Amino acid sequence: MRLGISKEICLAFFVFSLLLISHFVMKKNIKMAGTFIVMVILGFFLAGDAVKPSYSGLEGQDFVKYEGIIFEEGKTSSGNQKLFMRLQLPFQEEQNKTVGLYAIWTGENSFQIGDEILITGEVLPLEGITVPGGYDERLYLKTKNIDYKMYPEMIEKIGENKNLFMKLQEIKQRVFAVFDTVLPQRESGILKAMVTGERDDIDQETRDLYIKAGINHILCVSGLHVSIFVLLIHFLMEKCLKQSKRTVSLATIACCLFFLIFTGFSPSSVRAVIMITIALLGRIFFRRSDMLNNVAIAALFLLLYQPLYLWNAGFQLSFITVVGMWMGLQVVSNETDIMSKMKKTFILSLYASLFSYPLVAYHFFHISLIGVFLNLLVLPLCAPLLFFAFLTGIGGLIFPPIAAISAGGAYGILKFYQIVCTIGVSIPGGYLLIGAPSLLTIAIYYIILYMCSFYGRKLCNEKAILCAMIALGFSAFGNRMIFHKNTVAFLDVGQGDSTVISTYDGRAVVIDGGGWFGTEIGKNSGMKVVKPYLEYLGVKELDGIFLTHFDSDHMIGVVELCQSLPTKAVYLSEYPCSDMEKWHLLKEVLEKQGIMLYTVKENDISNWGNRGEISCYYPPDGVKFIGENDNHGSLVLKYDYGGTKILFTGDAAVEDERILLTKGVDVSAQILKLGHHGSKNSSCEAFLEAVAPQVGIISCGKENRYGHPHEDTLNRVNEQRITVYRTDKQGTILAEISPKGSYELDAVAEREAVYEGIKKTMEKR
Repeated sequence: MRLGISKEICLAFFVFSLLLISHFVMKKNIKMAGTFIVMVILGFFLAGDAVKPSYSGLEGQDFVKYEGIIFEEGKTSSGNQKLFMRLQLPFQEEQNKTVGLYAIWTGENSFQIGDEILITGEVLPLEGITVPGGYDERLYLKTKNIDYKMYPEMIEKIGENKNLFMKLQEIKQRVFAVFDTVLPQRESGILKAMVTGERDDIDQETRDLYIKAGINHILCVSGLHVSIFVLLIHFLMEKCLKQSKRTVSLATIACCLFFLIFTGFSPSSVRAVIMITIALLGRIFFRRSDMLNNVAIAALFLLLYQPLYLWNAGFQLSFITVVGMWMGLQVVSNETDIMSKMKKTFILSLYASLFSYPLVAYHFFHISLIGVFLNLLVLPLCAPLLFFAFLTGIGGLIFPPIAAISAGGAYGILKFYQIVCTIGVSIPGGYLLIGAPSLLTIAIYYIILYMCSFYGRKLCNEKAILCAMIALGFSAFGNRMIFHKNTVAFLDVGQGDSTVISTYDGRAVVIDGGGWFGTEIGKNSGMKVVKPYLEYLGVKELDGIFLTHFDSDHMIGVVELCQSLPTKAVYLSEYPCSDMEKWHLLKEVLEKQGIMLYTVKENDISNWGNRGEISCYYPPDGVKFIGENDNHGSLVLKYDYGGTKILFTGDAAVEDERILLTKGVDVSAQILKLGHHGSKNSSCEAFLEAVAPQVGIISCGKENRYGHPHEDTLNRVNEQRITVYRTDKQGTILAEISPKGSYELDAVAEREAVYEGIKKTMEKR
C-alpha cells in the first residue's frame, strides 16, 4: 500500500460511486446521494491537506535543545526505543507552533510517556513506500499526526506532565509489569496486545502463527474486545449493583472513553466505541439504533478527524468485517436451539471472512481458509480470556496473589489457542499465499457481493453471476491468459543490489539479494525487502537465484532467501571466491536446505521458452585476476524477453568491461544495470557506446559513504543521452515488458497521490 491512490483505484471508486448512488436514487433518496457526493469531494481536499506537515520547511535543520513532550513510546525491531512527541517551535510570532516528531533513541537511558524533554538532532523527512509490498512509513506516521523523524544526538529530561492521559499510561505500564511478573514472555506479550493494543512484545513466531490461522484480529483492540468490556460493566452494574438501565448506559459510555484513552485510539477501537456509544445513547433516549447507520457515523467521525485512515489496513478491515457480519445477520434464522446458534455463528464467521479476504490479501498477501473454522473455537473463549486478563492486571495492582491465580486461567486458554492454531495451520490448503490482488479484481469481487446482497434474485440470476465470475477471473488471471507481460523489479535495498524477474505465469528469479552491513542475518535485506516483494507477487518458490559475487551487499540477502523460501537452484560465478568464510556460510545453508548449486560462465544460457532467457557473458574461461577483489569475477548477465534486453553487470569494473569488448560480445541492451552502483571505476565510455542503452539503472543507498554514483559516471551517462533511474532517489524501478518488444518503466517512490493531483487541478481553476 502507498500513500495516495492510483488511477485504478479512482476507476474502482467511480464504479462503486455509481452503484451506490444508483441504489440511493432508486430508493428516491436524492438527499443521501447528494450528501455522498459532497463527502467524496470534501474527502479529497482533506486527504490532500493531511499529507502536509503542520509546519513545513524543517527538513535538514538541526534542532538544538528544543522542548517537547512524549505522548507515546515503544520498541523498534532492533530493540531501540521509539518515541512519539510534540515539539514546541520557538518563533517570534505571538503563539508557538508544535510539530509531531518520531524519534529513534539509541542511548542507554529510557524515557516514559509524559516526560518533558530537550532534544537535539537533525530533522529528517518521512519516507514513503519504495518497494511494492513494503512498509509505508509516511502513511503510518501521518495517521498519528507525525510530521518528521529524527535520530537524536541528545535527549534530556527536564520535567513531567501529569495529566489524565499520562496517568492512564502510567497505569498501563504498571499493568504490563504485572503481566511480565506472573506470565512467560510469550503469553505476557499476547495479553498486552489484547488488553491495550500494544504489540511490541509479541514475538515474530506468534505473529506468524496467528496470521496463518486467521485469528490475528484478537491481537488488536477491536469491537470484540470493547463489546466484552461493555458486557462486563453491564453485568457488574445491573446484576450486582442493581442500577437502572440509563445509569448503566451513562457509566458504560464514560468507562468506554477511559478505555479508549488507555488503549491508544486505534481506528478499530475508536470505531467500536463510537458505535457502542450511539447504541447506548439510543437506550438512554429510548431510540432504536441501526447497525449500518452506526458504522457510517463512526467512519464519518474518524475520517473527518484523519482522512488518511481510509488507507489504513486496520480501518478498512475493521469496517468491512462489521459490514460482512451485518450481511450475515440478514440470512440467519432467529431460532434459539443449539444447532441454530452454531449455524448462525458459522455463517457470521463465513461472511466476515468473505468480506475481508480481498483486503487481507491486498495488505498481507495471504488468506486463511482455516480461520473460518478456528474462529468458532477461539472467539467463545475470548470473553473468559479477557476476564482473566483484566482480573490479572487490576488484581495485580491491588493484591498480587490474585494475579498469580487468575493468570493460570489466561495461560491455559492461550496454550489451547497455540495448539489449535498449530494443528489448523498444518492442514494443507488452510493458509494460502496468493499475493496482492489487482485493484480491478477487488472492485469486481465487491461488486459481485453488492449485487448478491442488495439486488438478490432480481439481478443475480445464473447468467449475471456467470458474467461476473468471468470478469473476476479475467481481472485476476488476464495477464497470464492474454497479456503475457513480465516484470523486472530493481529493488531499493539501500546500498546494495537486488533484482527480481517475474514472469506472467508466476515464475520468479532473483539476481542478488542485497545486504546491510552491521545487521544480523534474519533481519537483513532478504527478509525485510526481497521476501515481502516476492510475497506481494504471490511467489511461493524461486526458480533460481543468481549471485553475481560474494560482496555482503549482494550476498547476505541471498542467504536469507535460501533459508526462508523454497529455491530450486543457486547459480554462482565460475570464479574462485577469495572470502572462504562467506563461501562456507552459503554452502552450509544450501546443503541444509537441499538446494542445488551450479557455477556459470560465458556462453551458458538458461532458456525459459516463451518466457525469455538469461545468458551469461562473464566471467570468461581462463581469466584470473591477481588479488582478493571478487568484483572482477562478477557475473554479467543479459535477460532477453520479446526483443527487450536488460544487461546486468553486478560489480564488474572497467577491466572486465574491456575484456568483454575485446571478445566482441554483443552487449547491446535497451536497459543497462550500471556496474558497481555507479562507481567511478565502472561504465566506461567505450562500454556505454557498445551497450547503447536507452535507460540506465543505478542501485545505491541514500547518502552512502562510498559516494555512489560518482559524478564522472553520471557525466559519461549524460553524454550518451541515457535516461537514468536511481533507487536512492526513486525507490524501486519496475520495468514491465511486453512479448511484442515494448517496455514501460515506473518509479515507485515518484508515484503521486491522485487526490493531490485532483486537488491541485481544482485549485488552479
